[in-house]
Amino acid sequence: MSEGPRKYGLSDSQWFSLLVCGILGSGILTLPRLVAAEASRDGWLSIVVAGAGAWLLAGLVWLLCKKFPTKTLAEMSRTILGKPLGILVSLLYALYTFAFGGAVLRMFLELVKTWILIWTPTPVILLAFLLPVVYISRMGAATLGRLTEFIAMLTGLVFLLWLAPAGDFNLLNLRPVGAEGVLAILRGAEKATFSFLGVEVMLVFFPLISNRKKALKVTLIALTAITLLYVGNILLIFGARGVEYTMLQKWPLMTYLRVGRLPVVQRVDALVLFFWTAQIISELAIQYYAGTITLASLTGNRYHDIWALVCWPLIYLVVSIPLRLSQVFDYTEILGRWGVVGIIAVVVLLLLVAKLRGLDESAELEKKA
Repeated sequence: MSEGPRKYGLSDSQWFSLLVCGILGSGILTLPRLVAAEASRDGWLSIVVAGAGAWLLAGLVWLLCKKFPTKTLAEMSRTILGKPLGILVSLLYALYTFAFGGAVLRMFLELVKTWILIWTPTPVILLAFLLPVVYISRMGAATLGRLTEFIAMLTGLVFLLWLAPAGDFNLLNLRPVGAEGVLAILRGAEKATFSFLGVEVMLVFFPLISNRKKALKVTLIALTAITLLYVGNILLIFGARGVEYTMLQKWPLMTYLRVGRLPVVQRVDALVLFFWTAQIISELAIQYYAGTITLASLTGNRYHDIWALVCWPLIYLVVSIPLRLSQVFDYTEILGRWGVVGIIAVVVLLLLVAKLRGLDESAELEKKA
């Protein structure tokens, strides 16, 4: 790694914050409507199932990272599969990060254009997001870790604003529990997949974690916290607005927050949107850094600054491709489904080939120790 993983290690709190910021982003904006359309009042159970699936995915990724603790995905794929296939895996992963980042930005862009910046030209908003993302990425993982630590604490405080409209909460809107059946709950869990993407950045950041022995524990704690926030979000929206109303809204979270009132704040939704911009920028920056540092590995772990400067048009292109909001929603659904399938396929392939070839860096490090 070009910036020295052992010198710039991520602390436990920074790794926790990085995961929270890398996963908890634009997905929460439409998640209530998606799970309500499939599982109705049991949508919150779909989130629990999806969270359990994210646990399993995190465990699978951790098994691979544990075998090669000092290597990123690009480095371990070349070690295990050979240079040609390793380069292919690196390119595919980098493209995935740009596609994911573009999807996050496009969804938030649609919300911003609809909710507050109606007359602002789209290129101006895009550049306002991409410029800090490129700058943060060039500063490296240490800066990214400190930034996400601050944003995660801010996000925790912002979630208190979710309680502003809670006076309209009616428990009857959540009953009966389990009436939709197991299949409906599983379909809802599939719809929630995009909202849990981001845990795979462990494939890039694992060598940068200072205390790798606690990496899995911290990861599972972060995923549990995110799942609980998602569940709380859906319970509040369903309870206050009703499932039927939620299914009719393009942005159910915003319509829920809009009815909230505070003594000194008239528009709770606008306040949340203002602070949530930092969350979106951090999520995009994490994916952009993961993609550019992966590409930098193709040039001998050098020139990351240059990669960070030249790759942003790829995200701009991804943002520009969908013409309508419905296409954006379809795109995120496809990315969520096939993104998980692709990650699992790559990780399982690398684990199997490493086992067959007898490759295990951790065992070699233990012998040397």
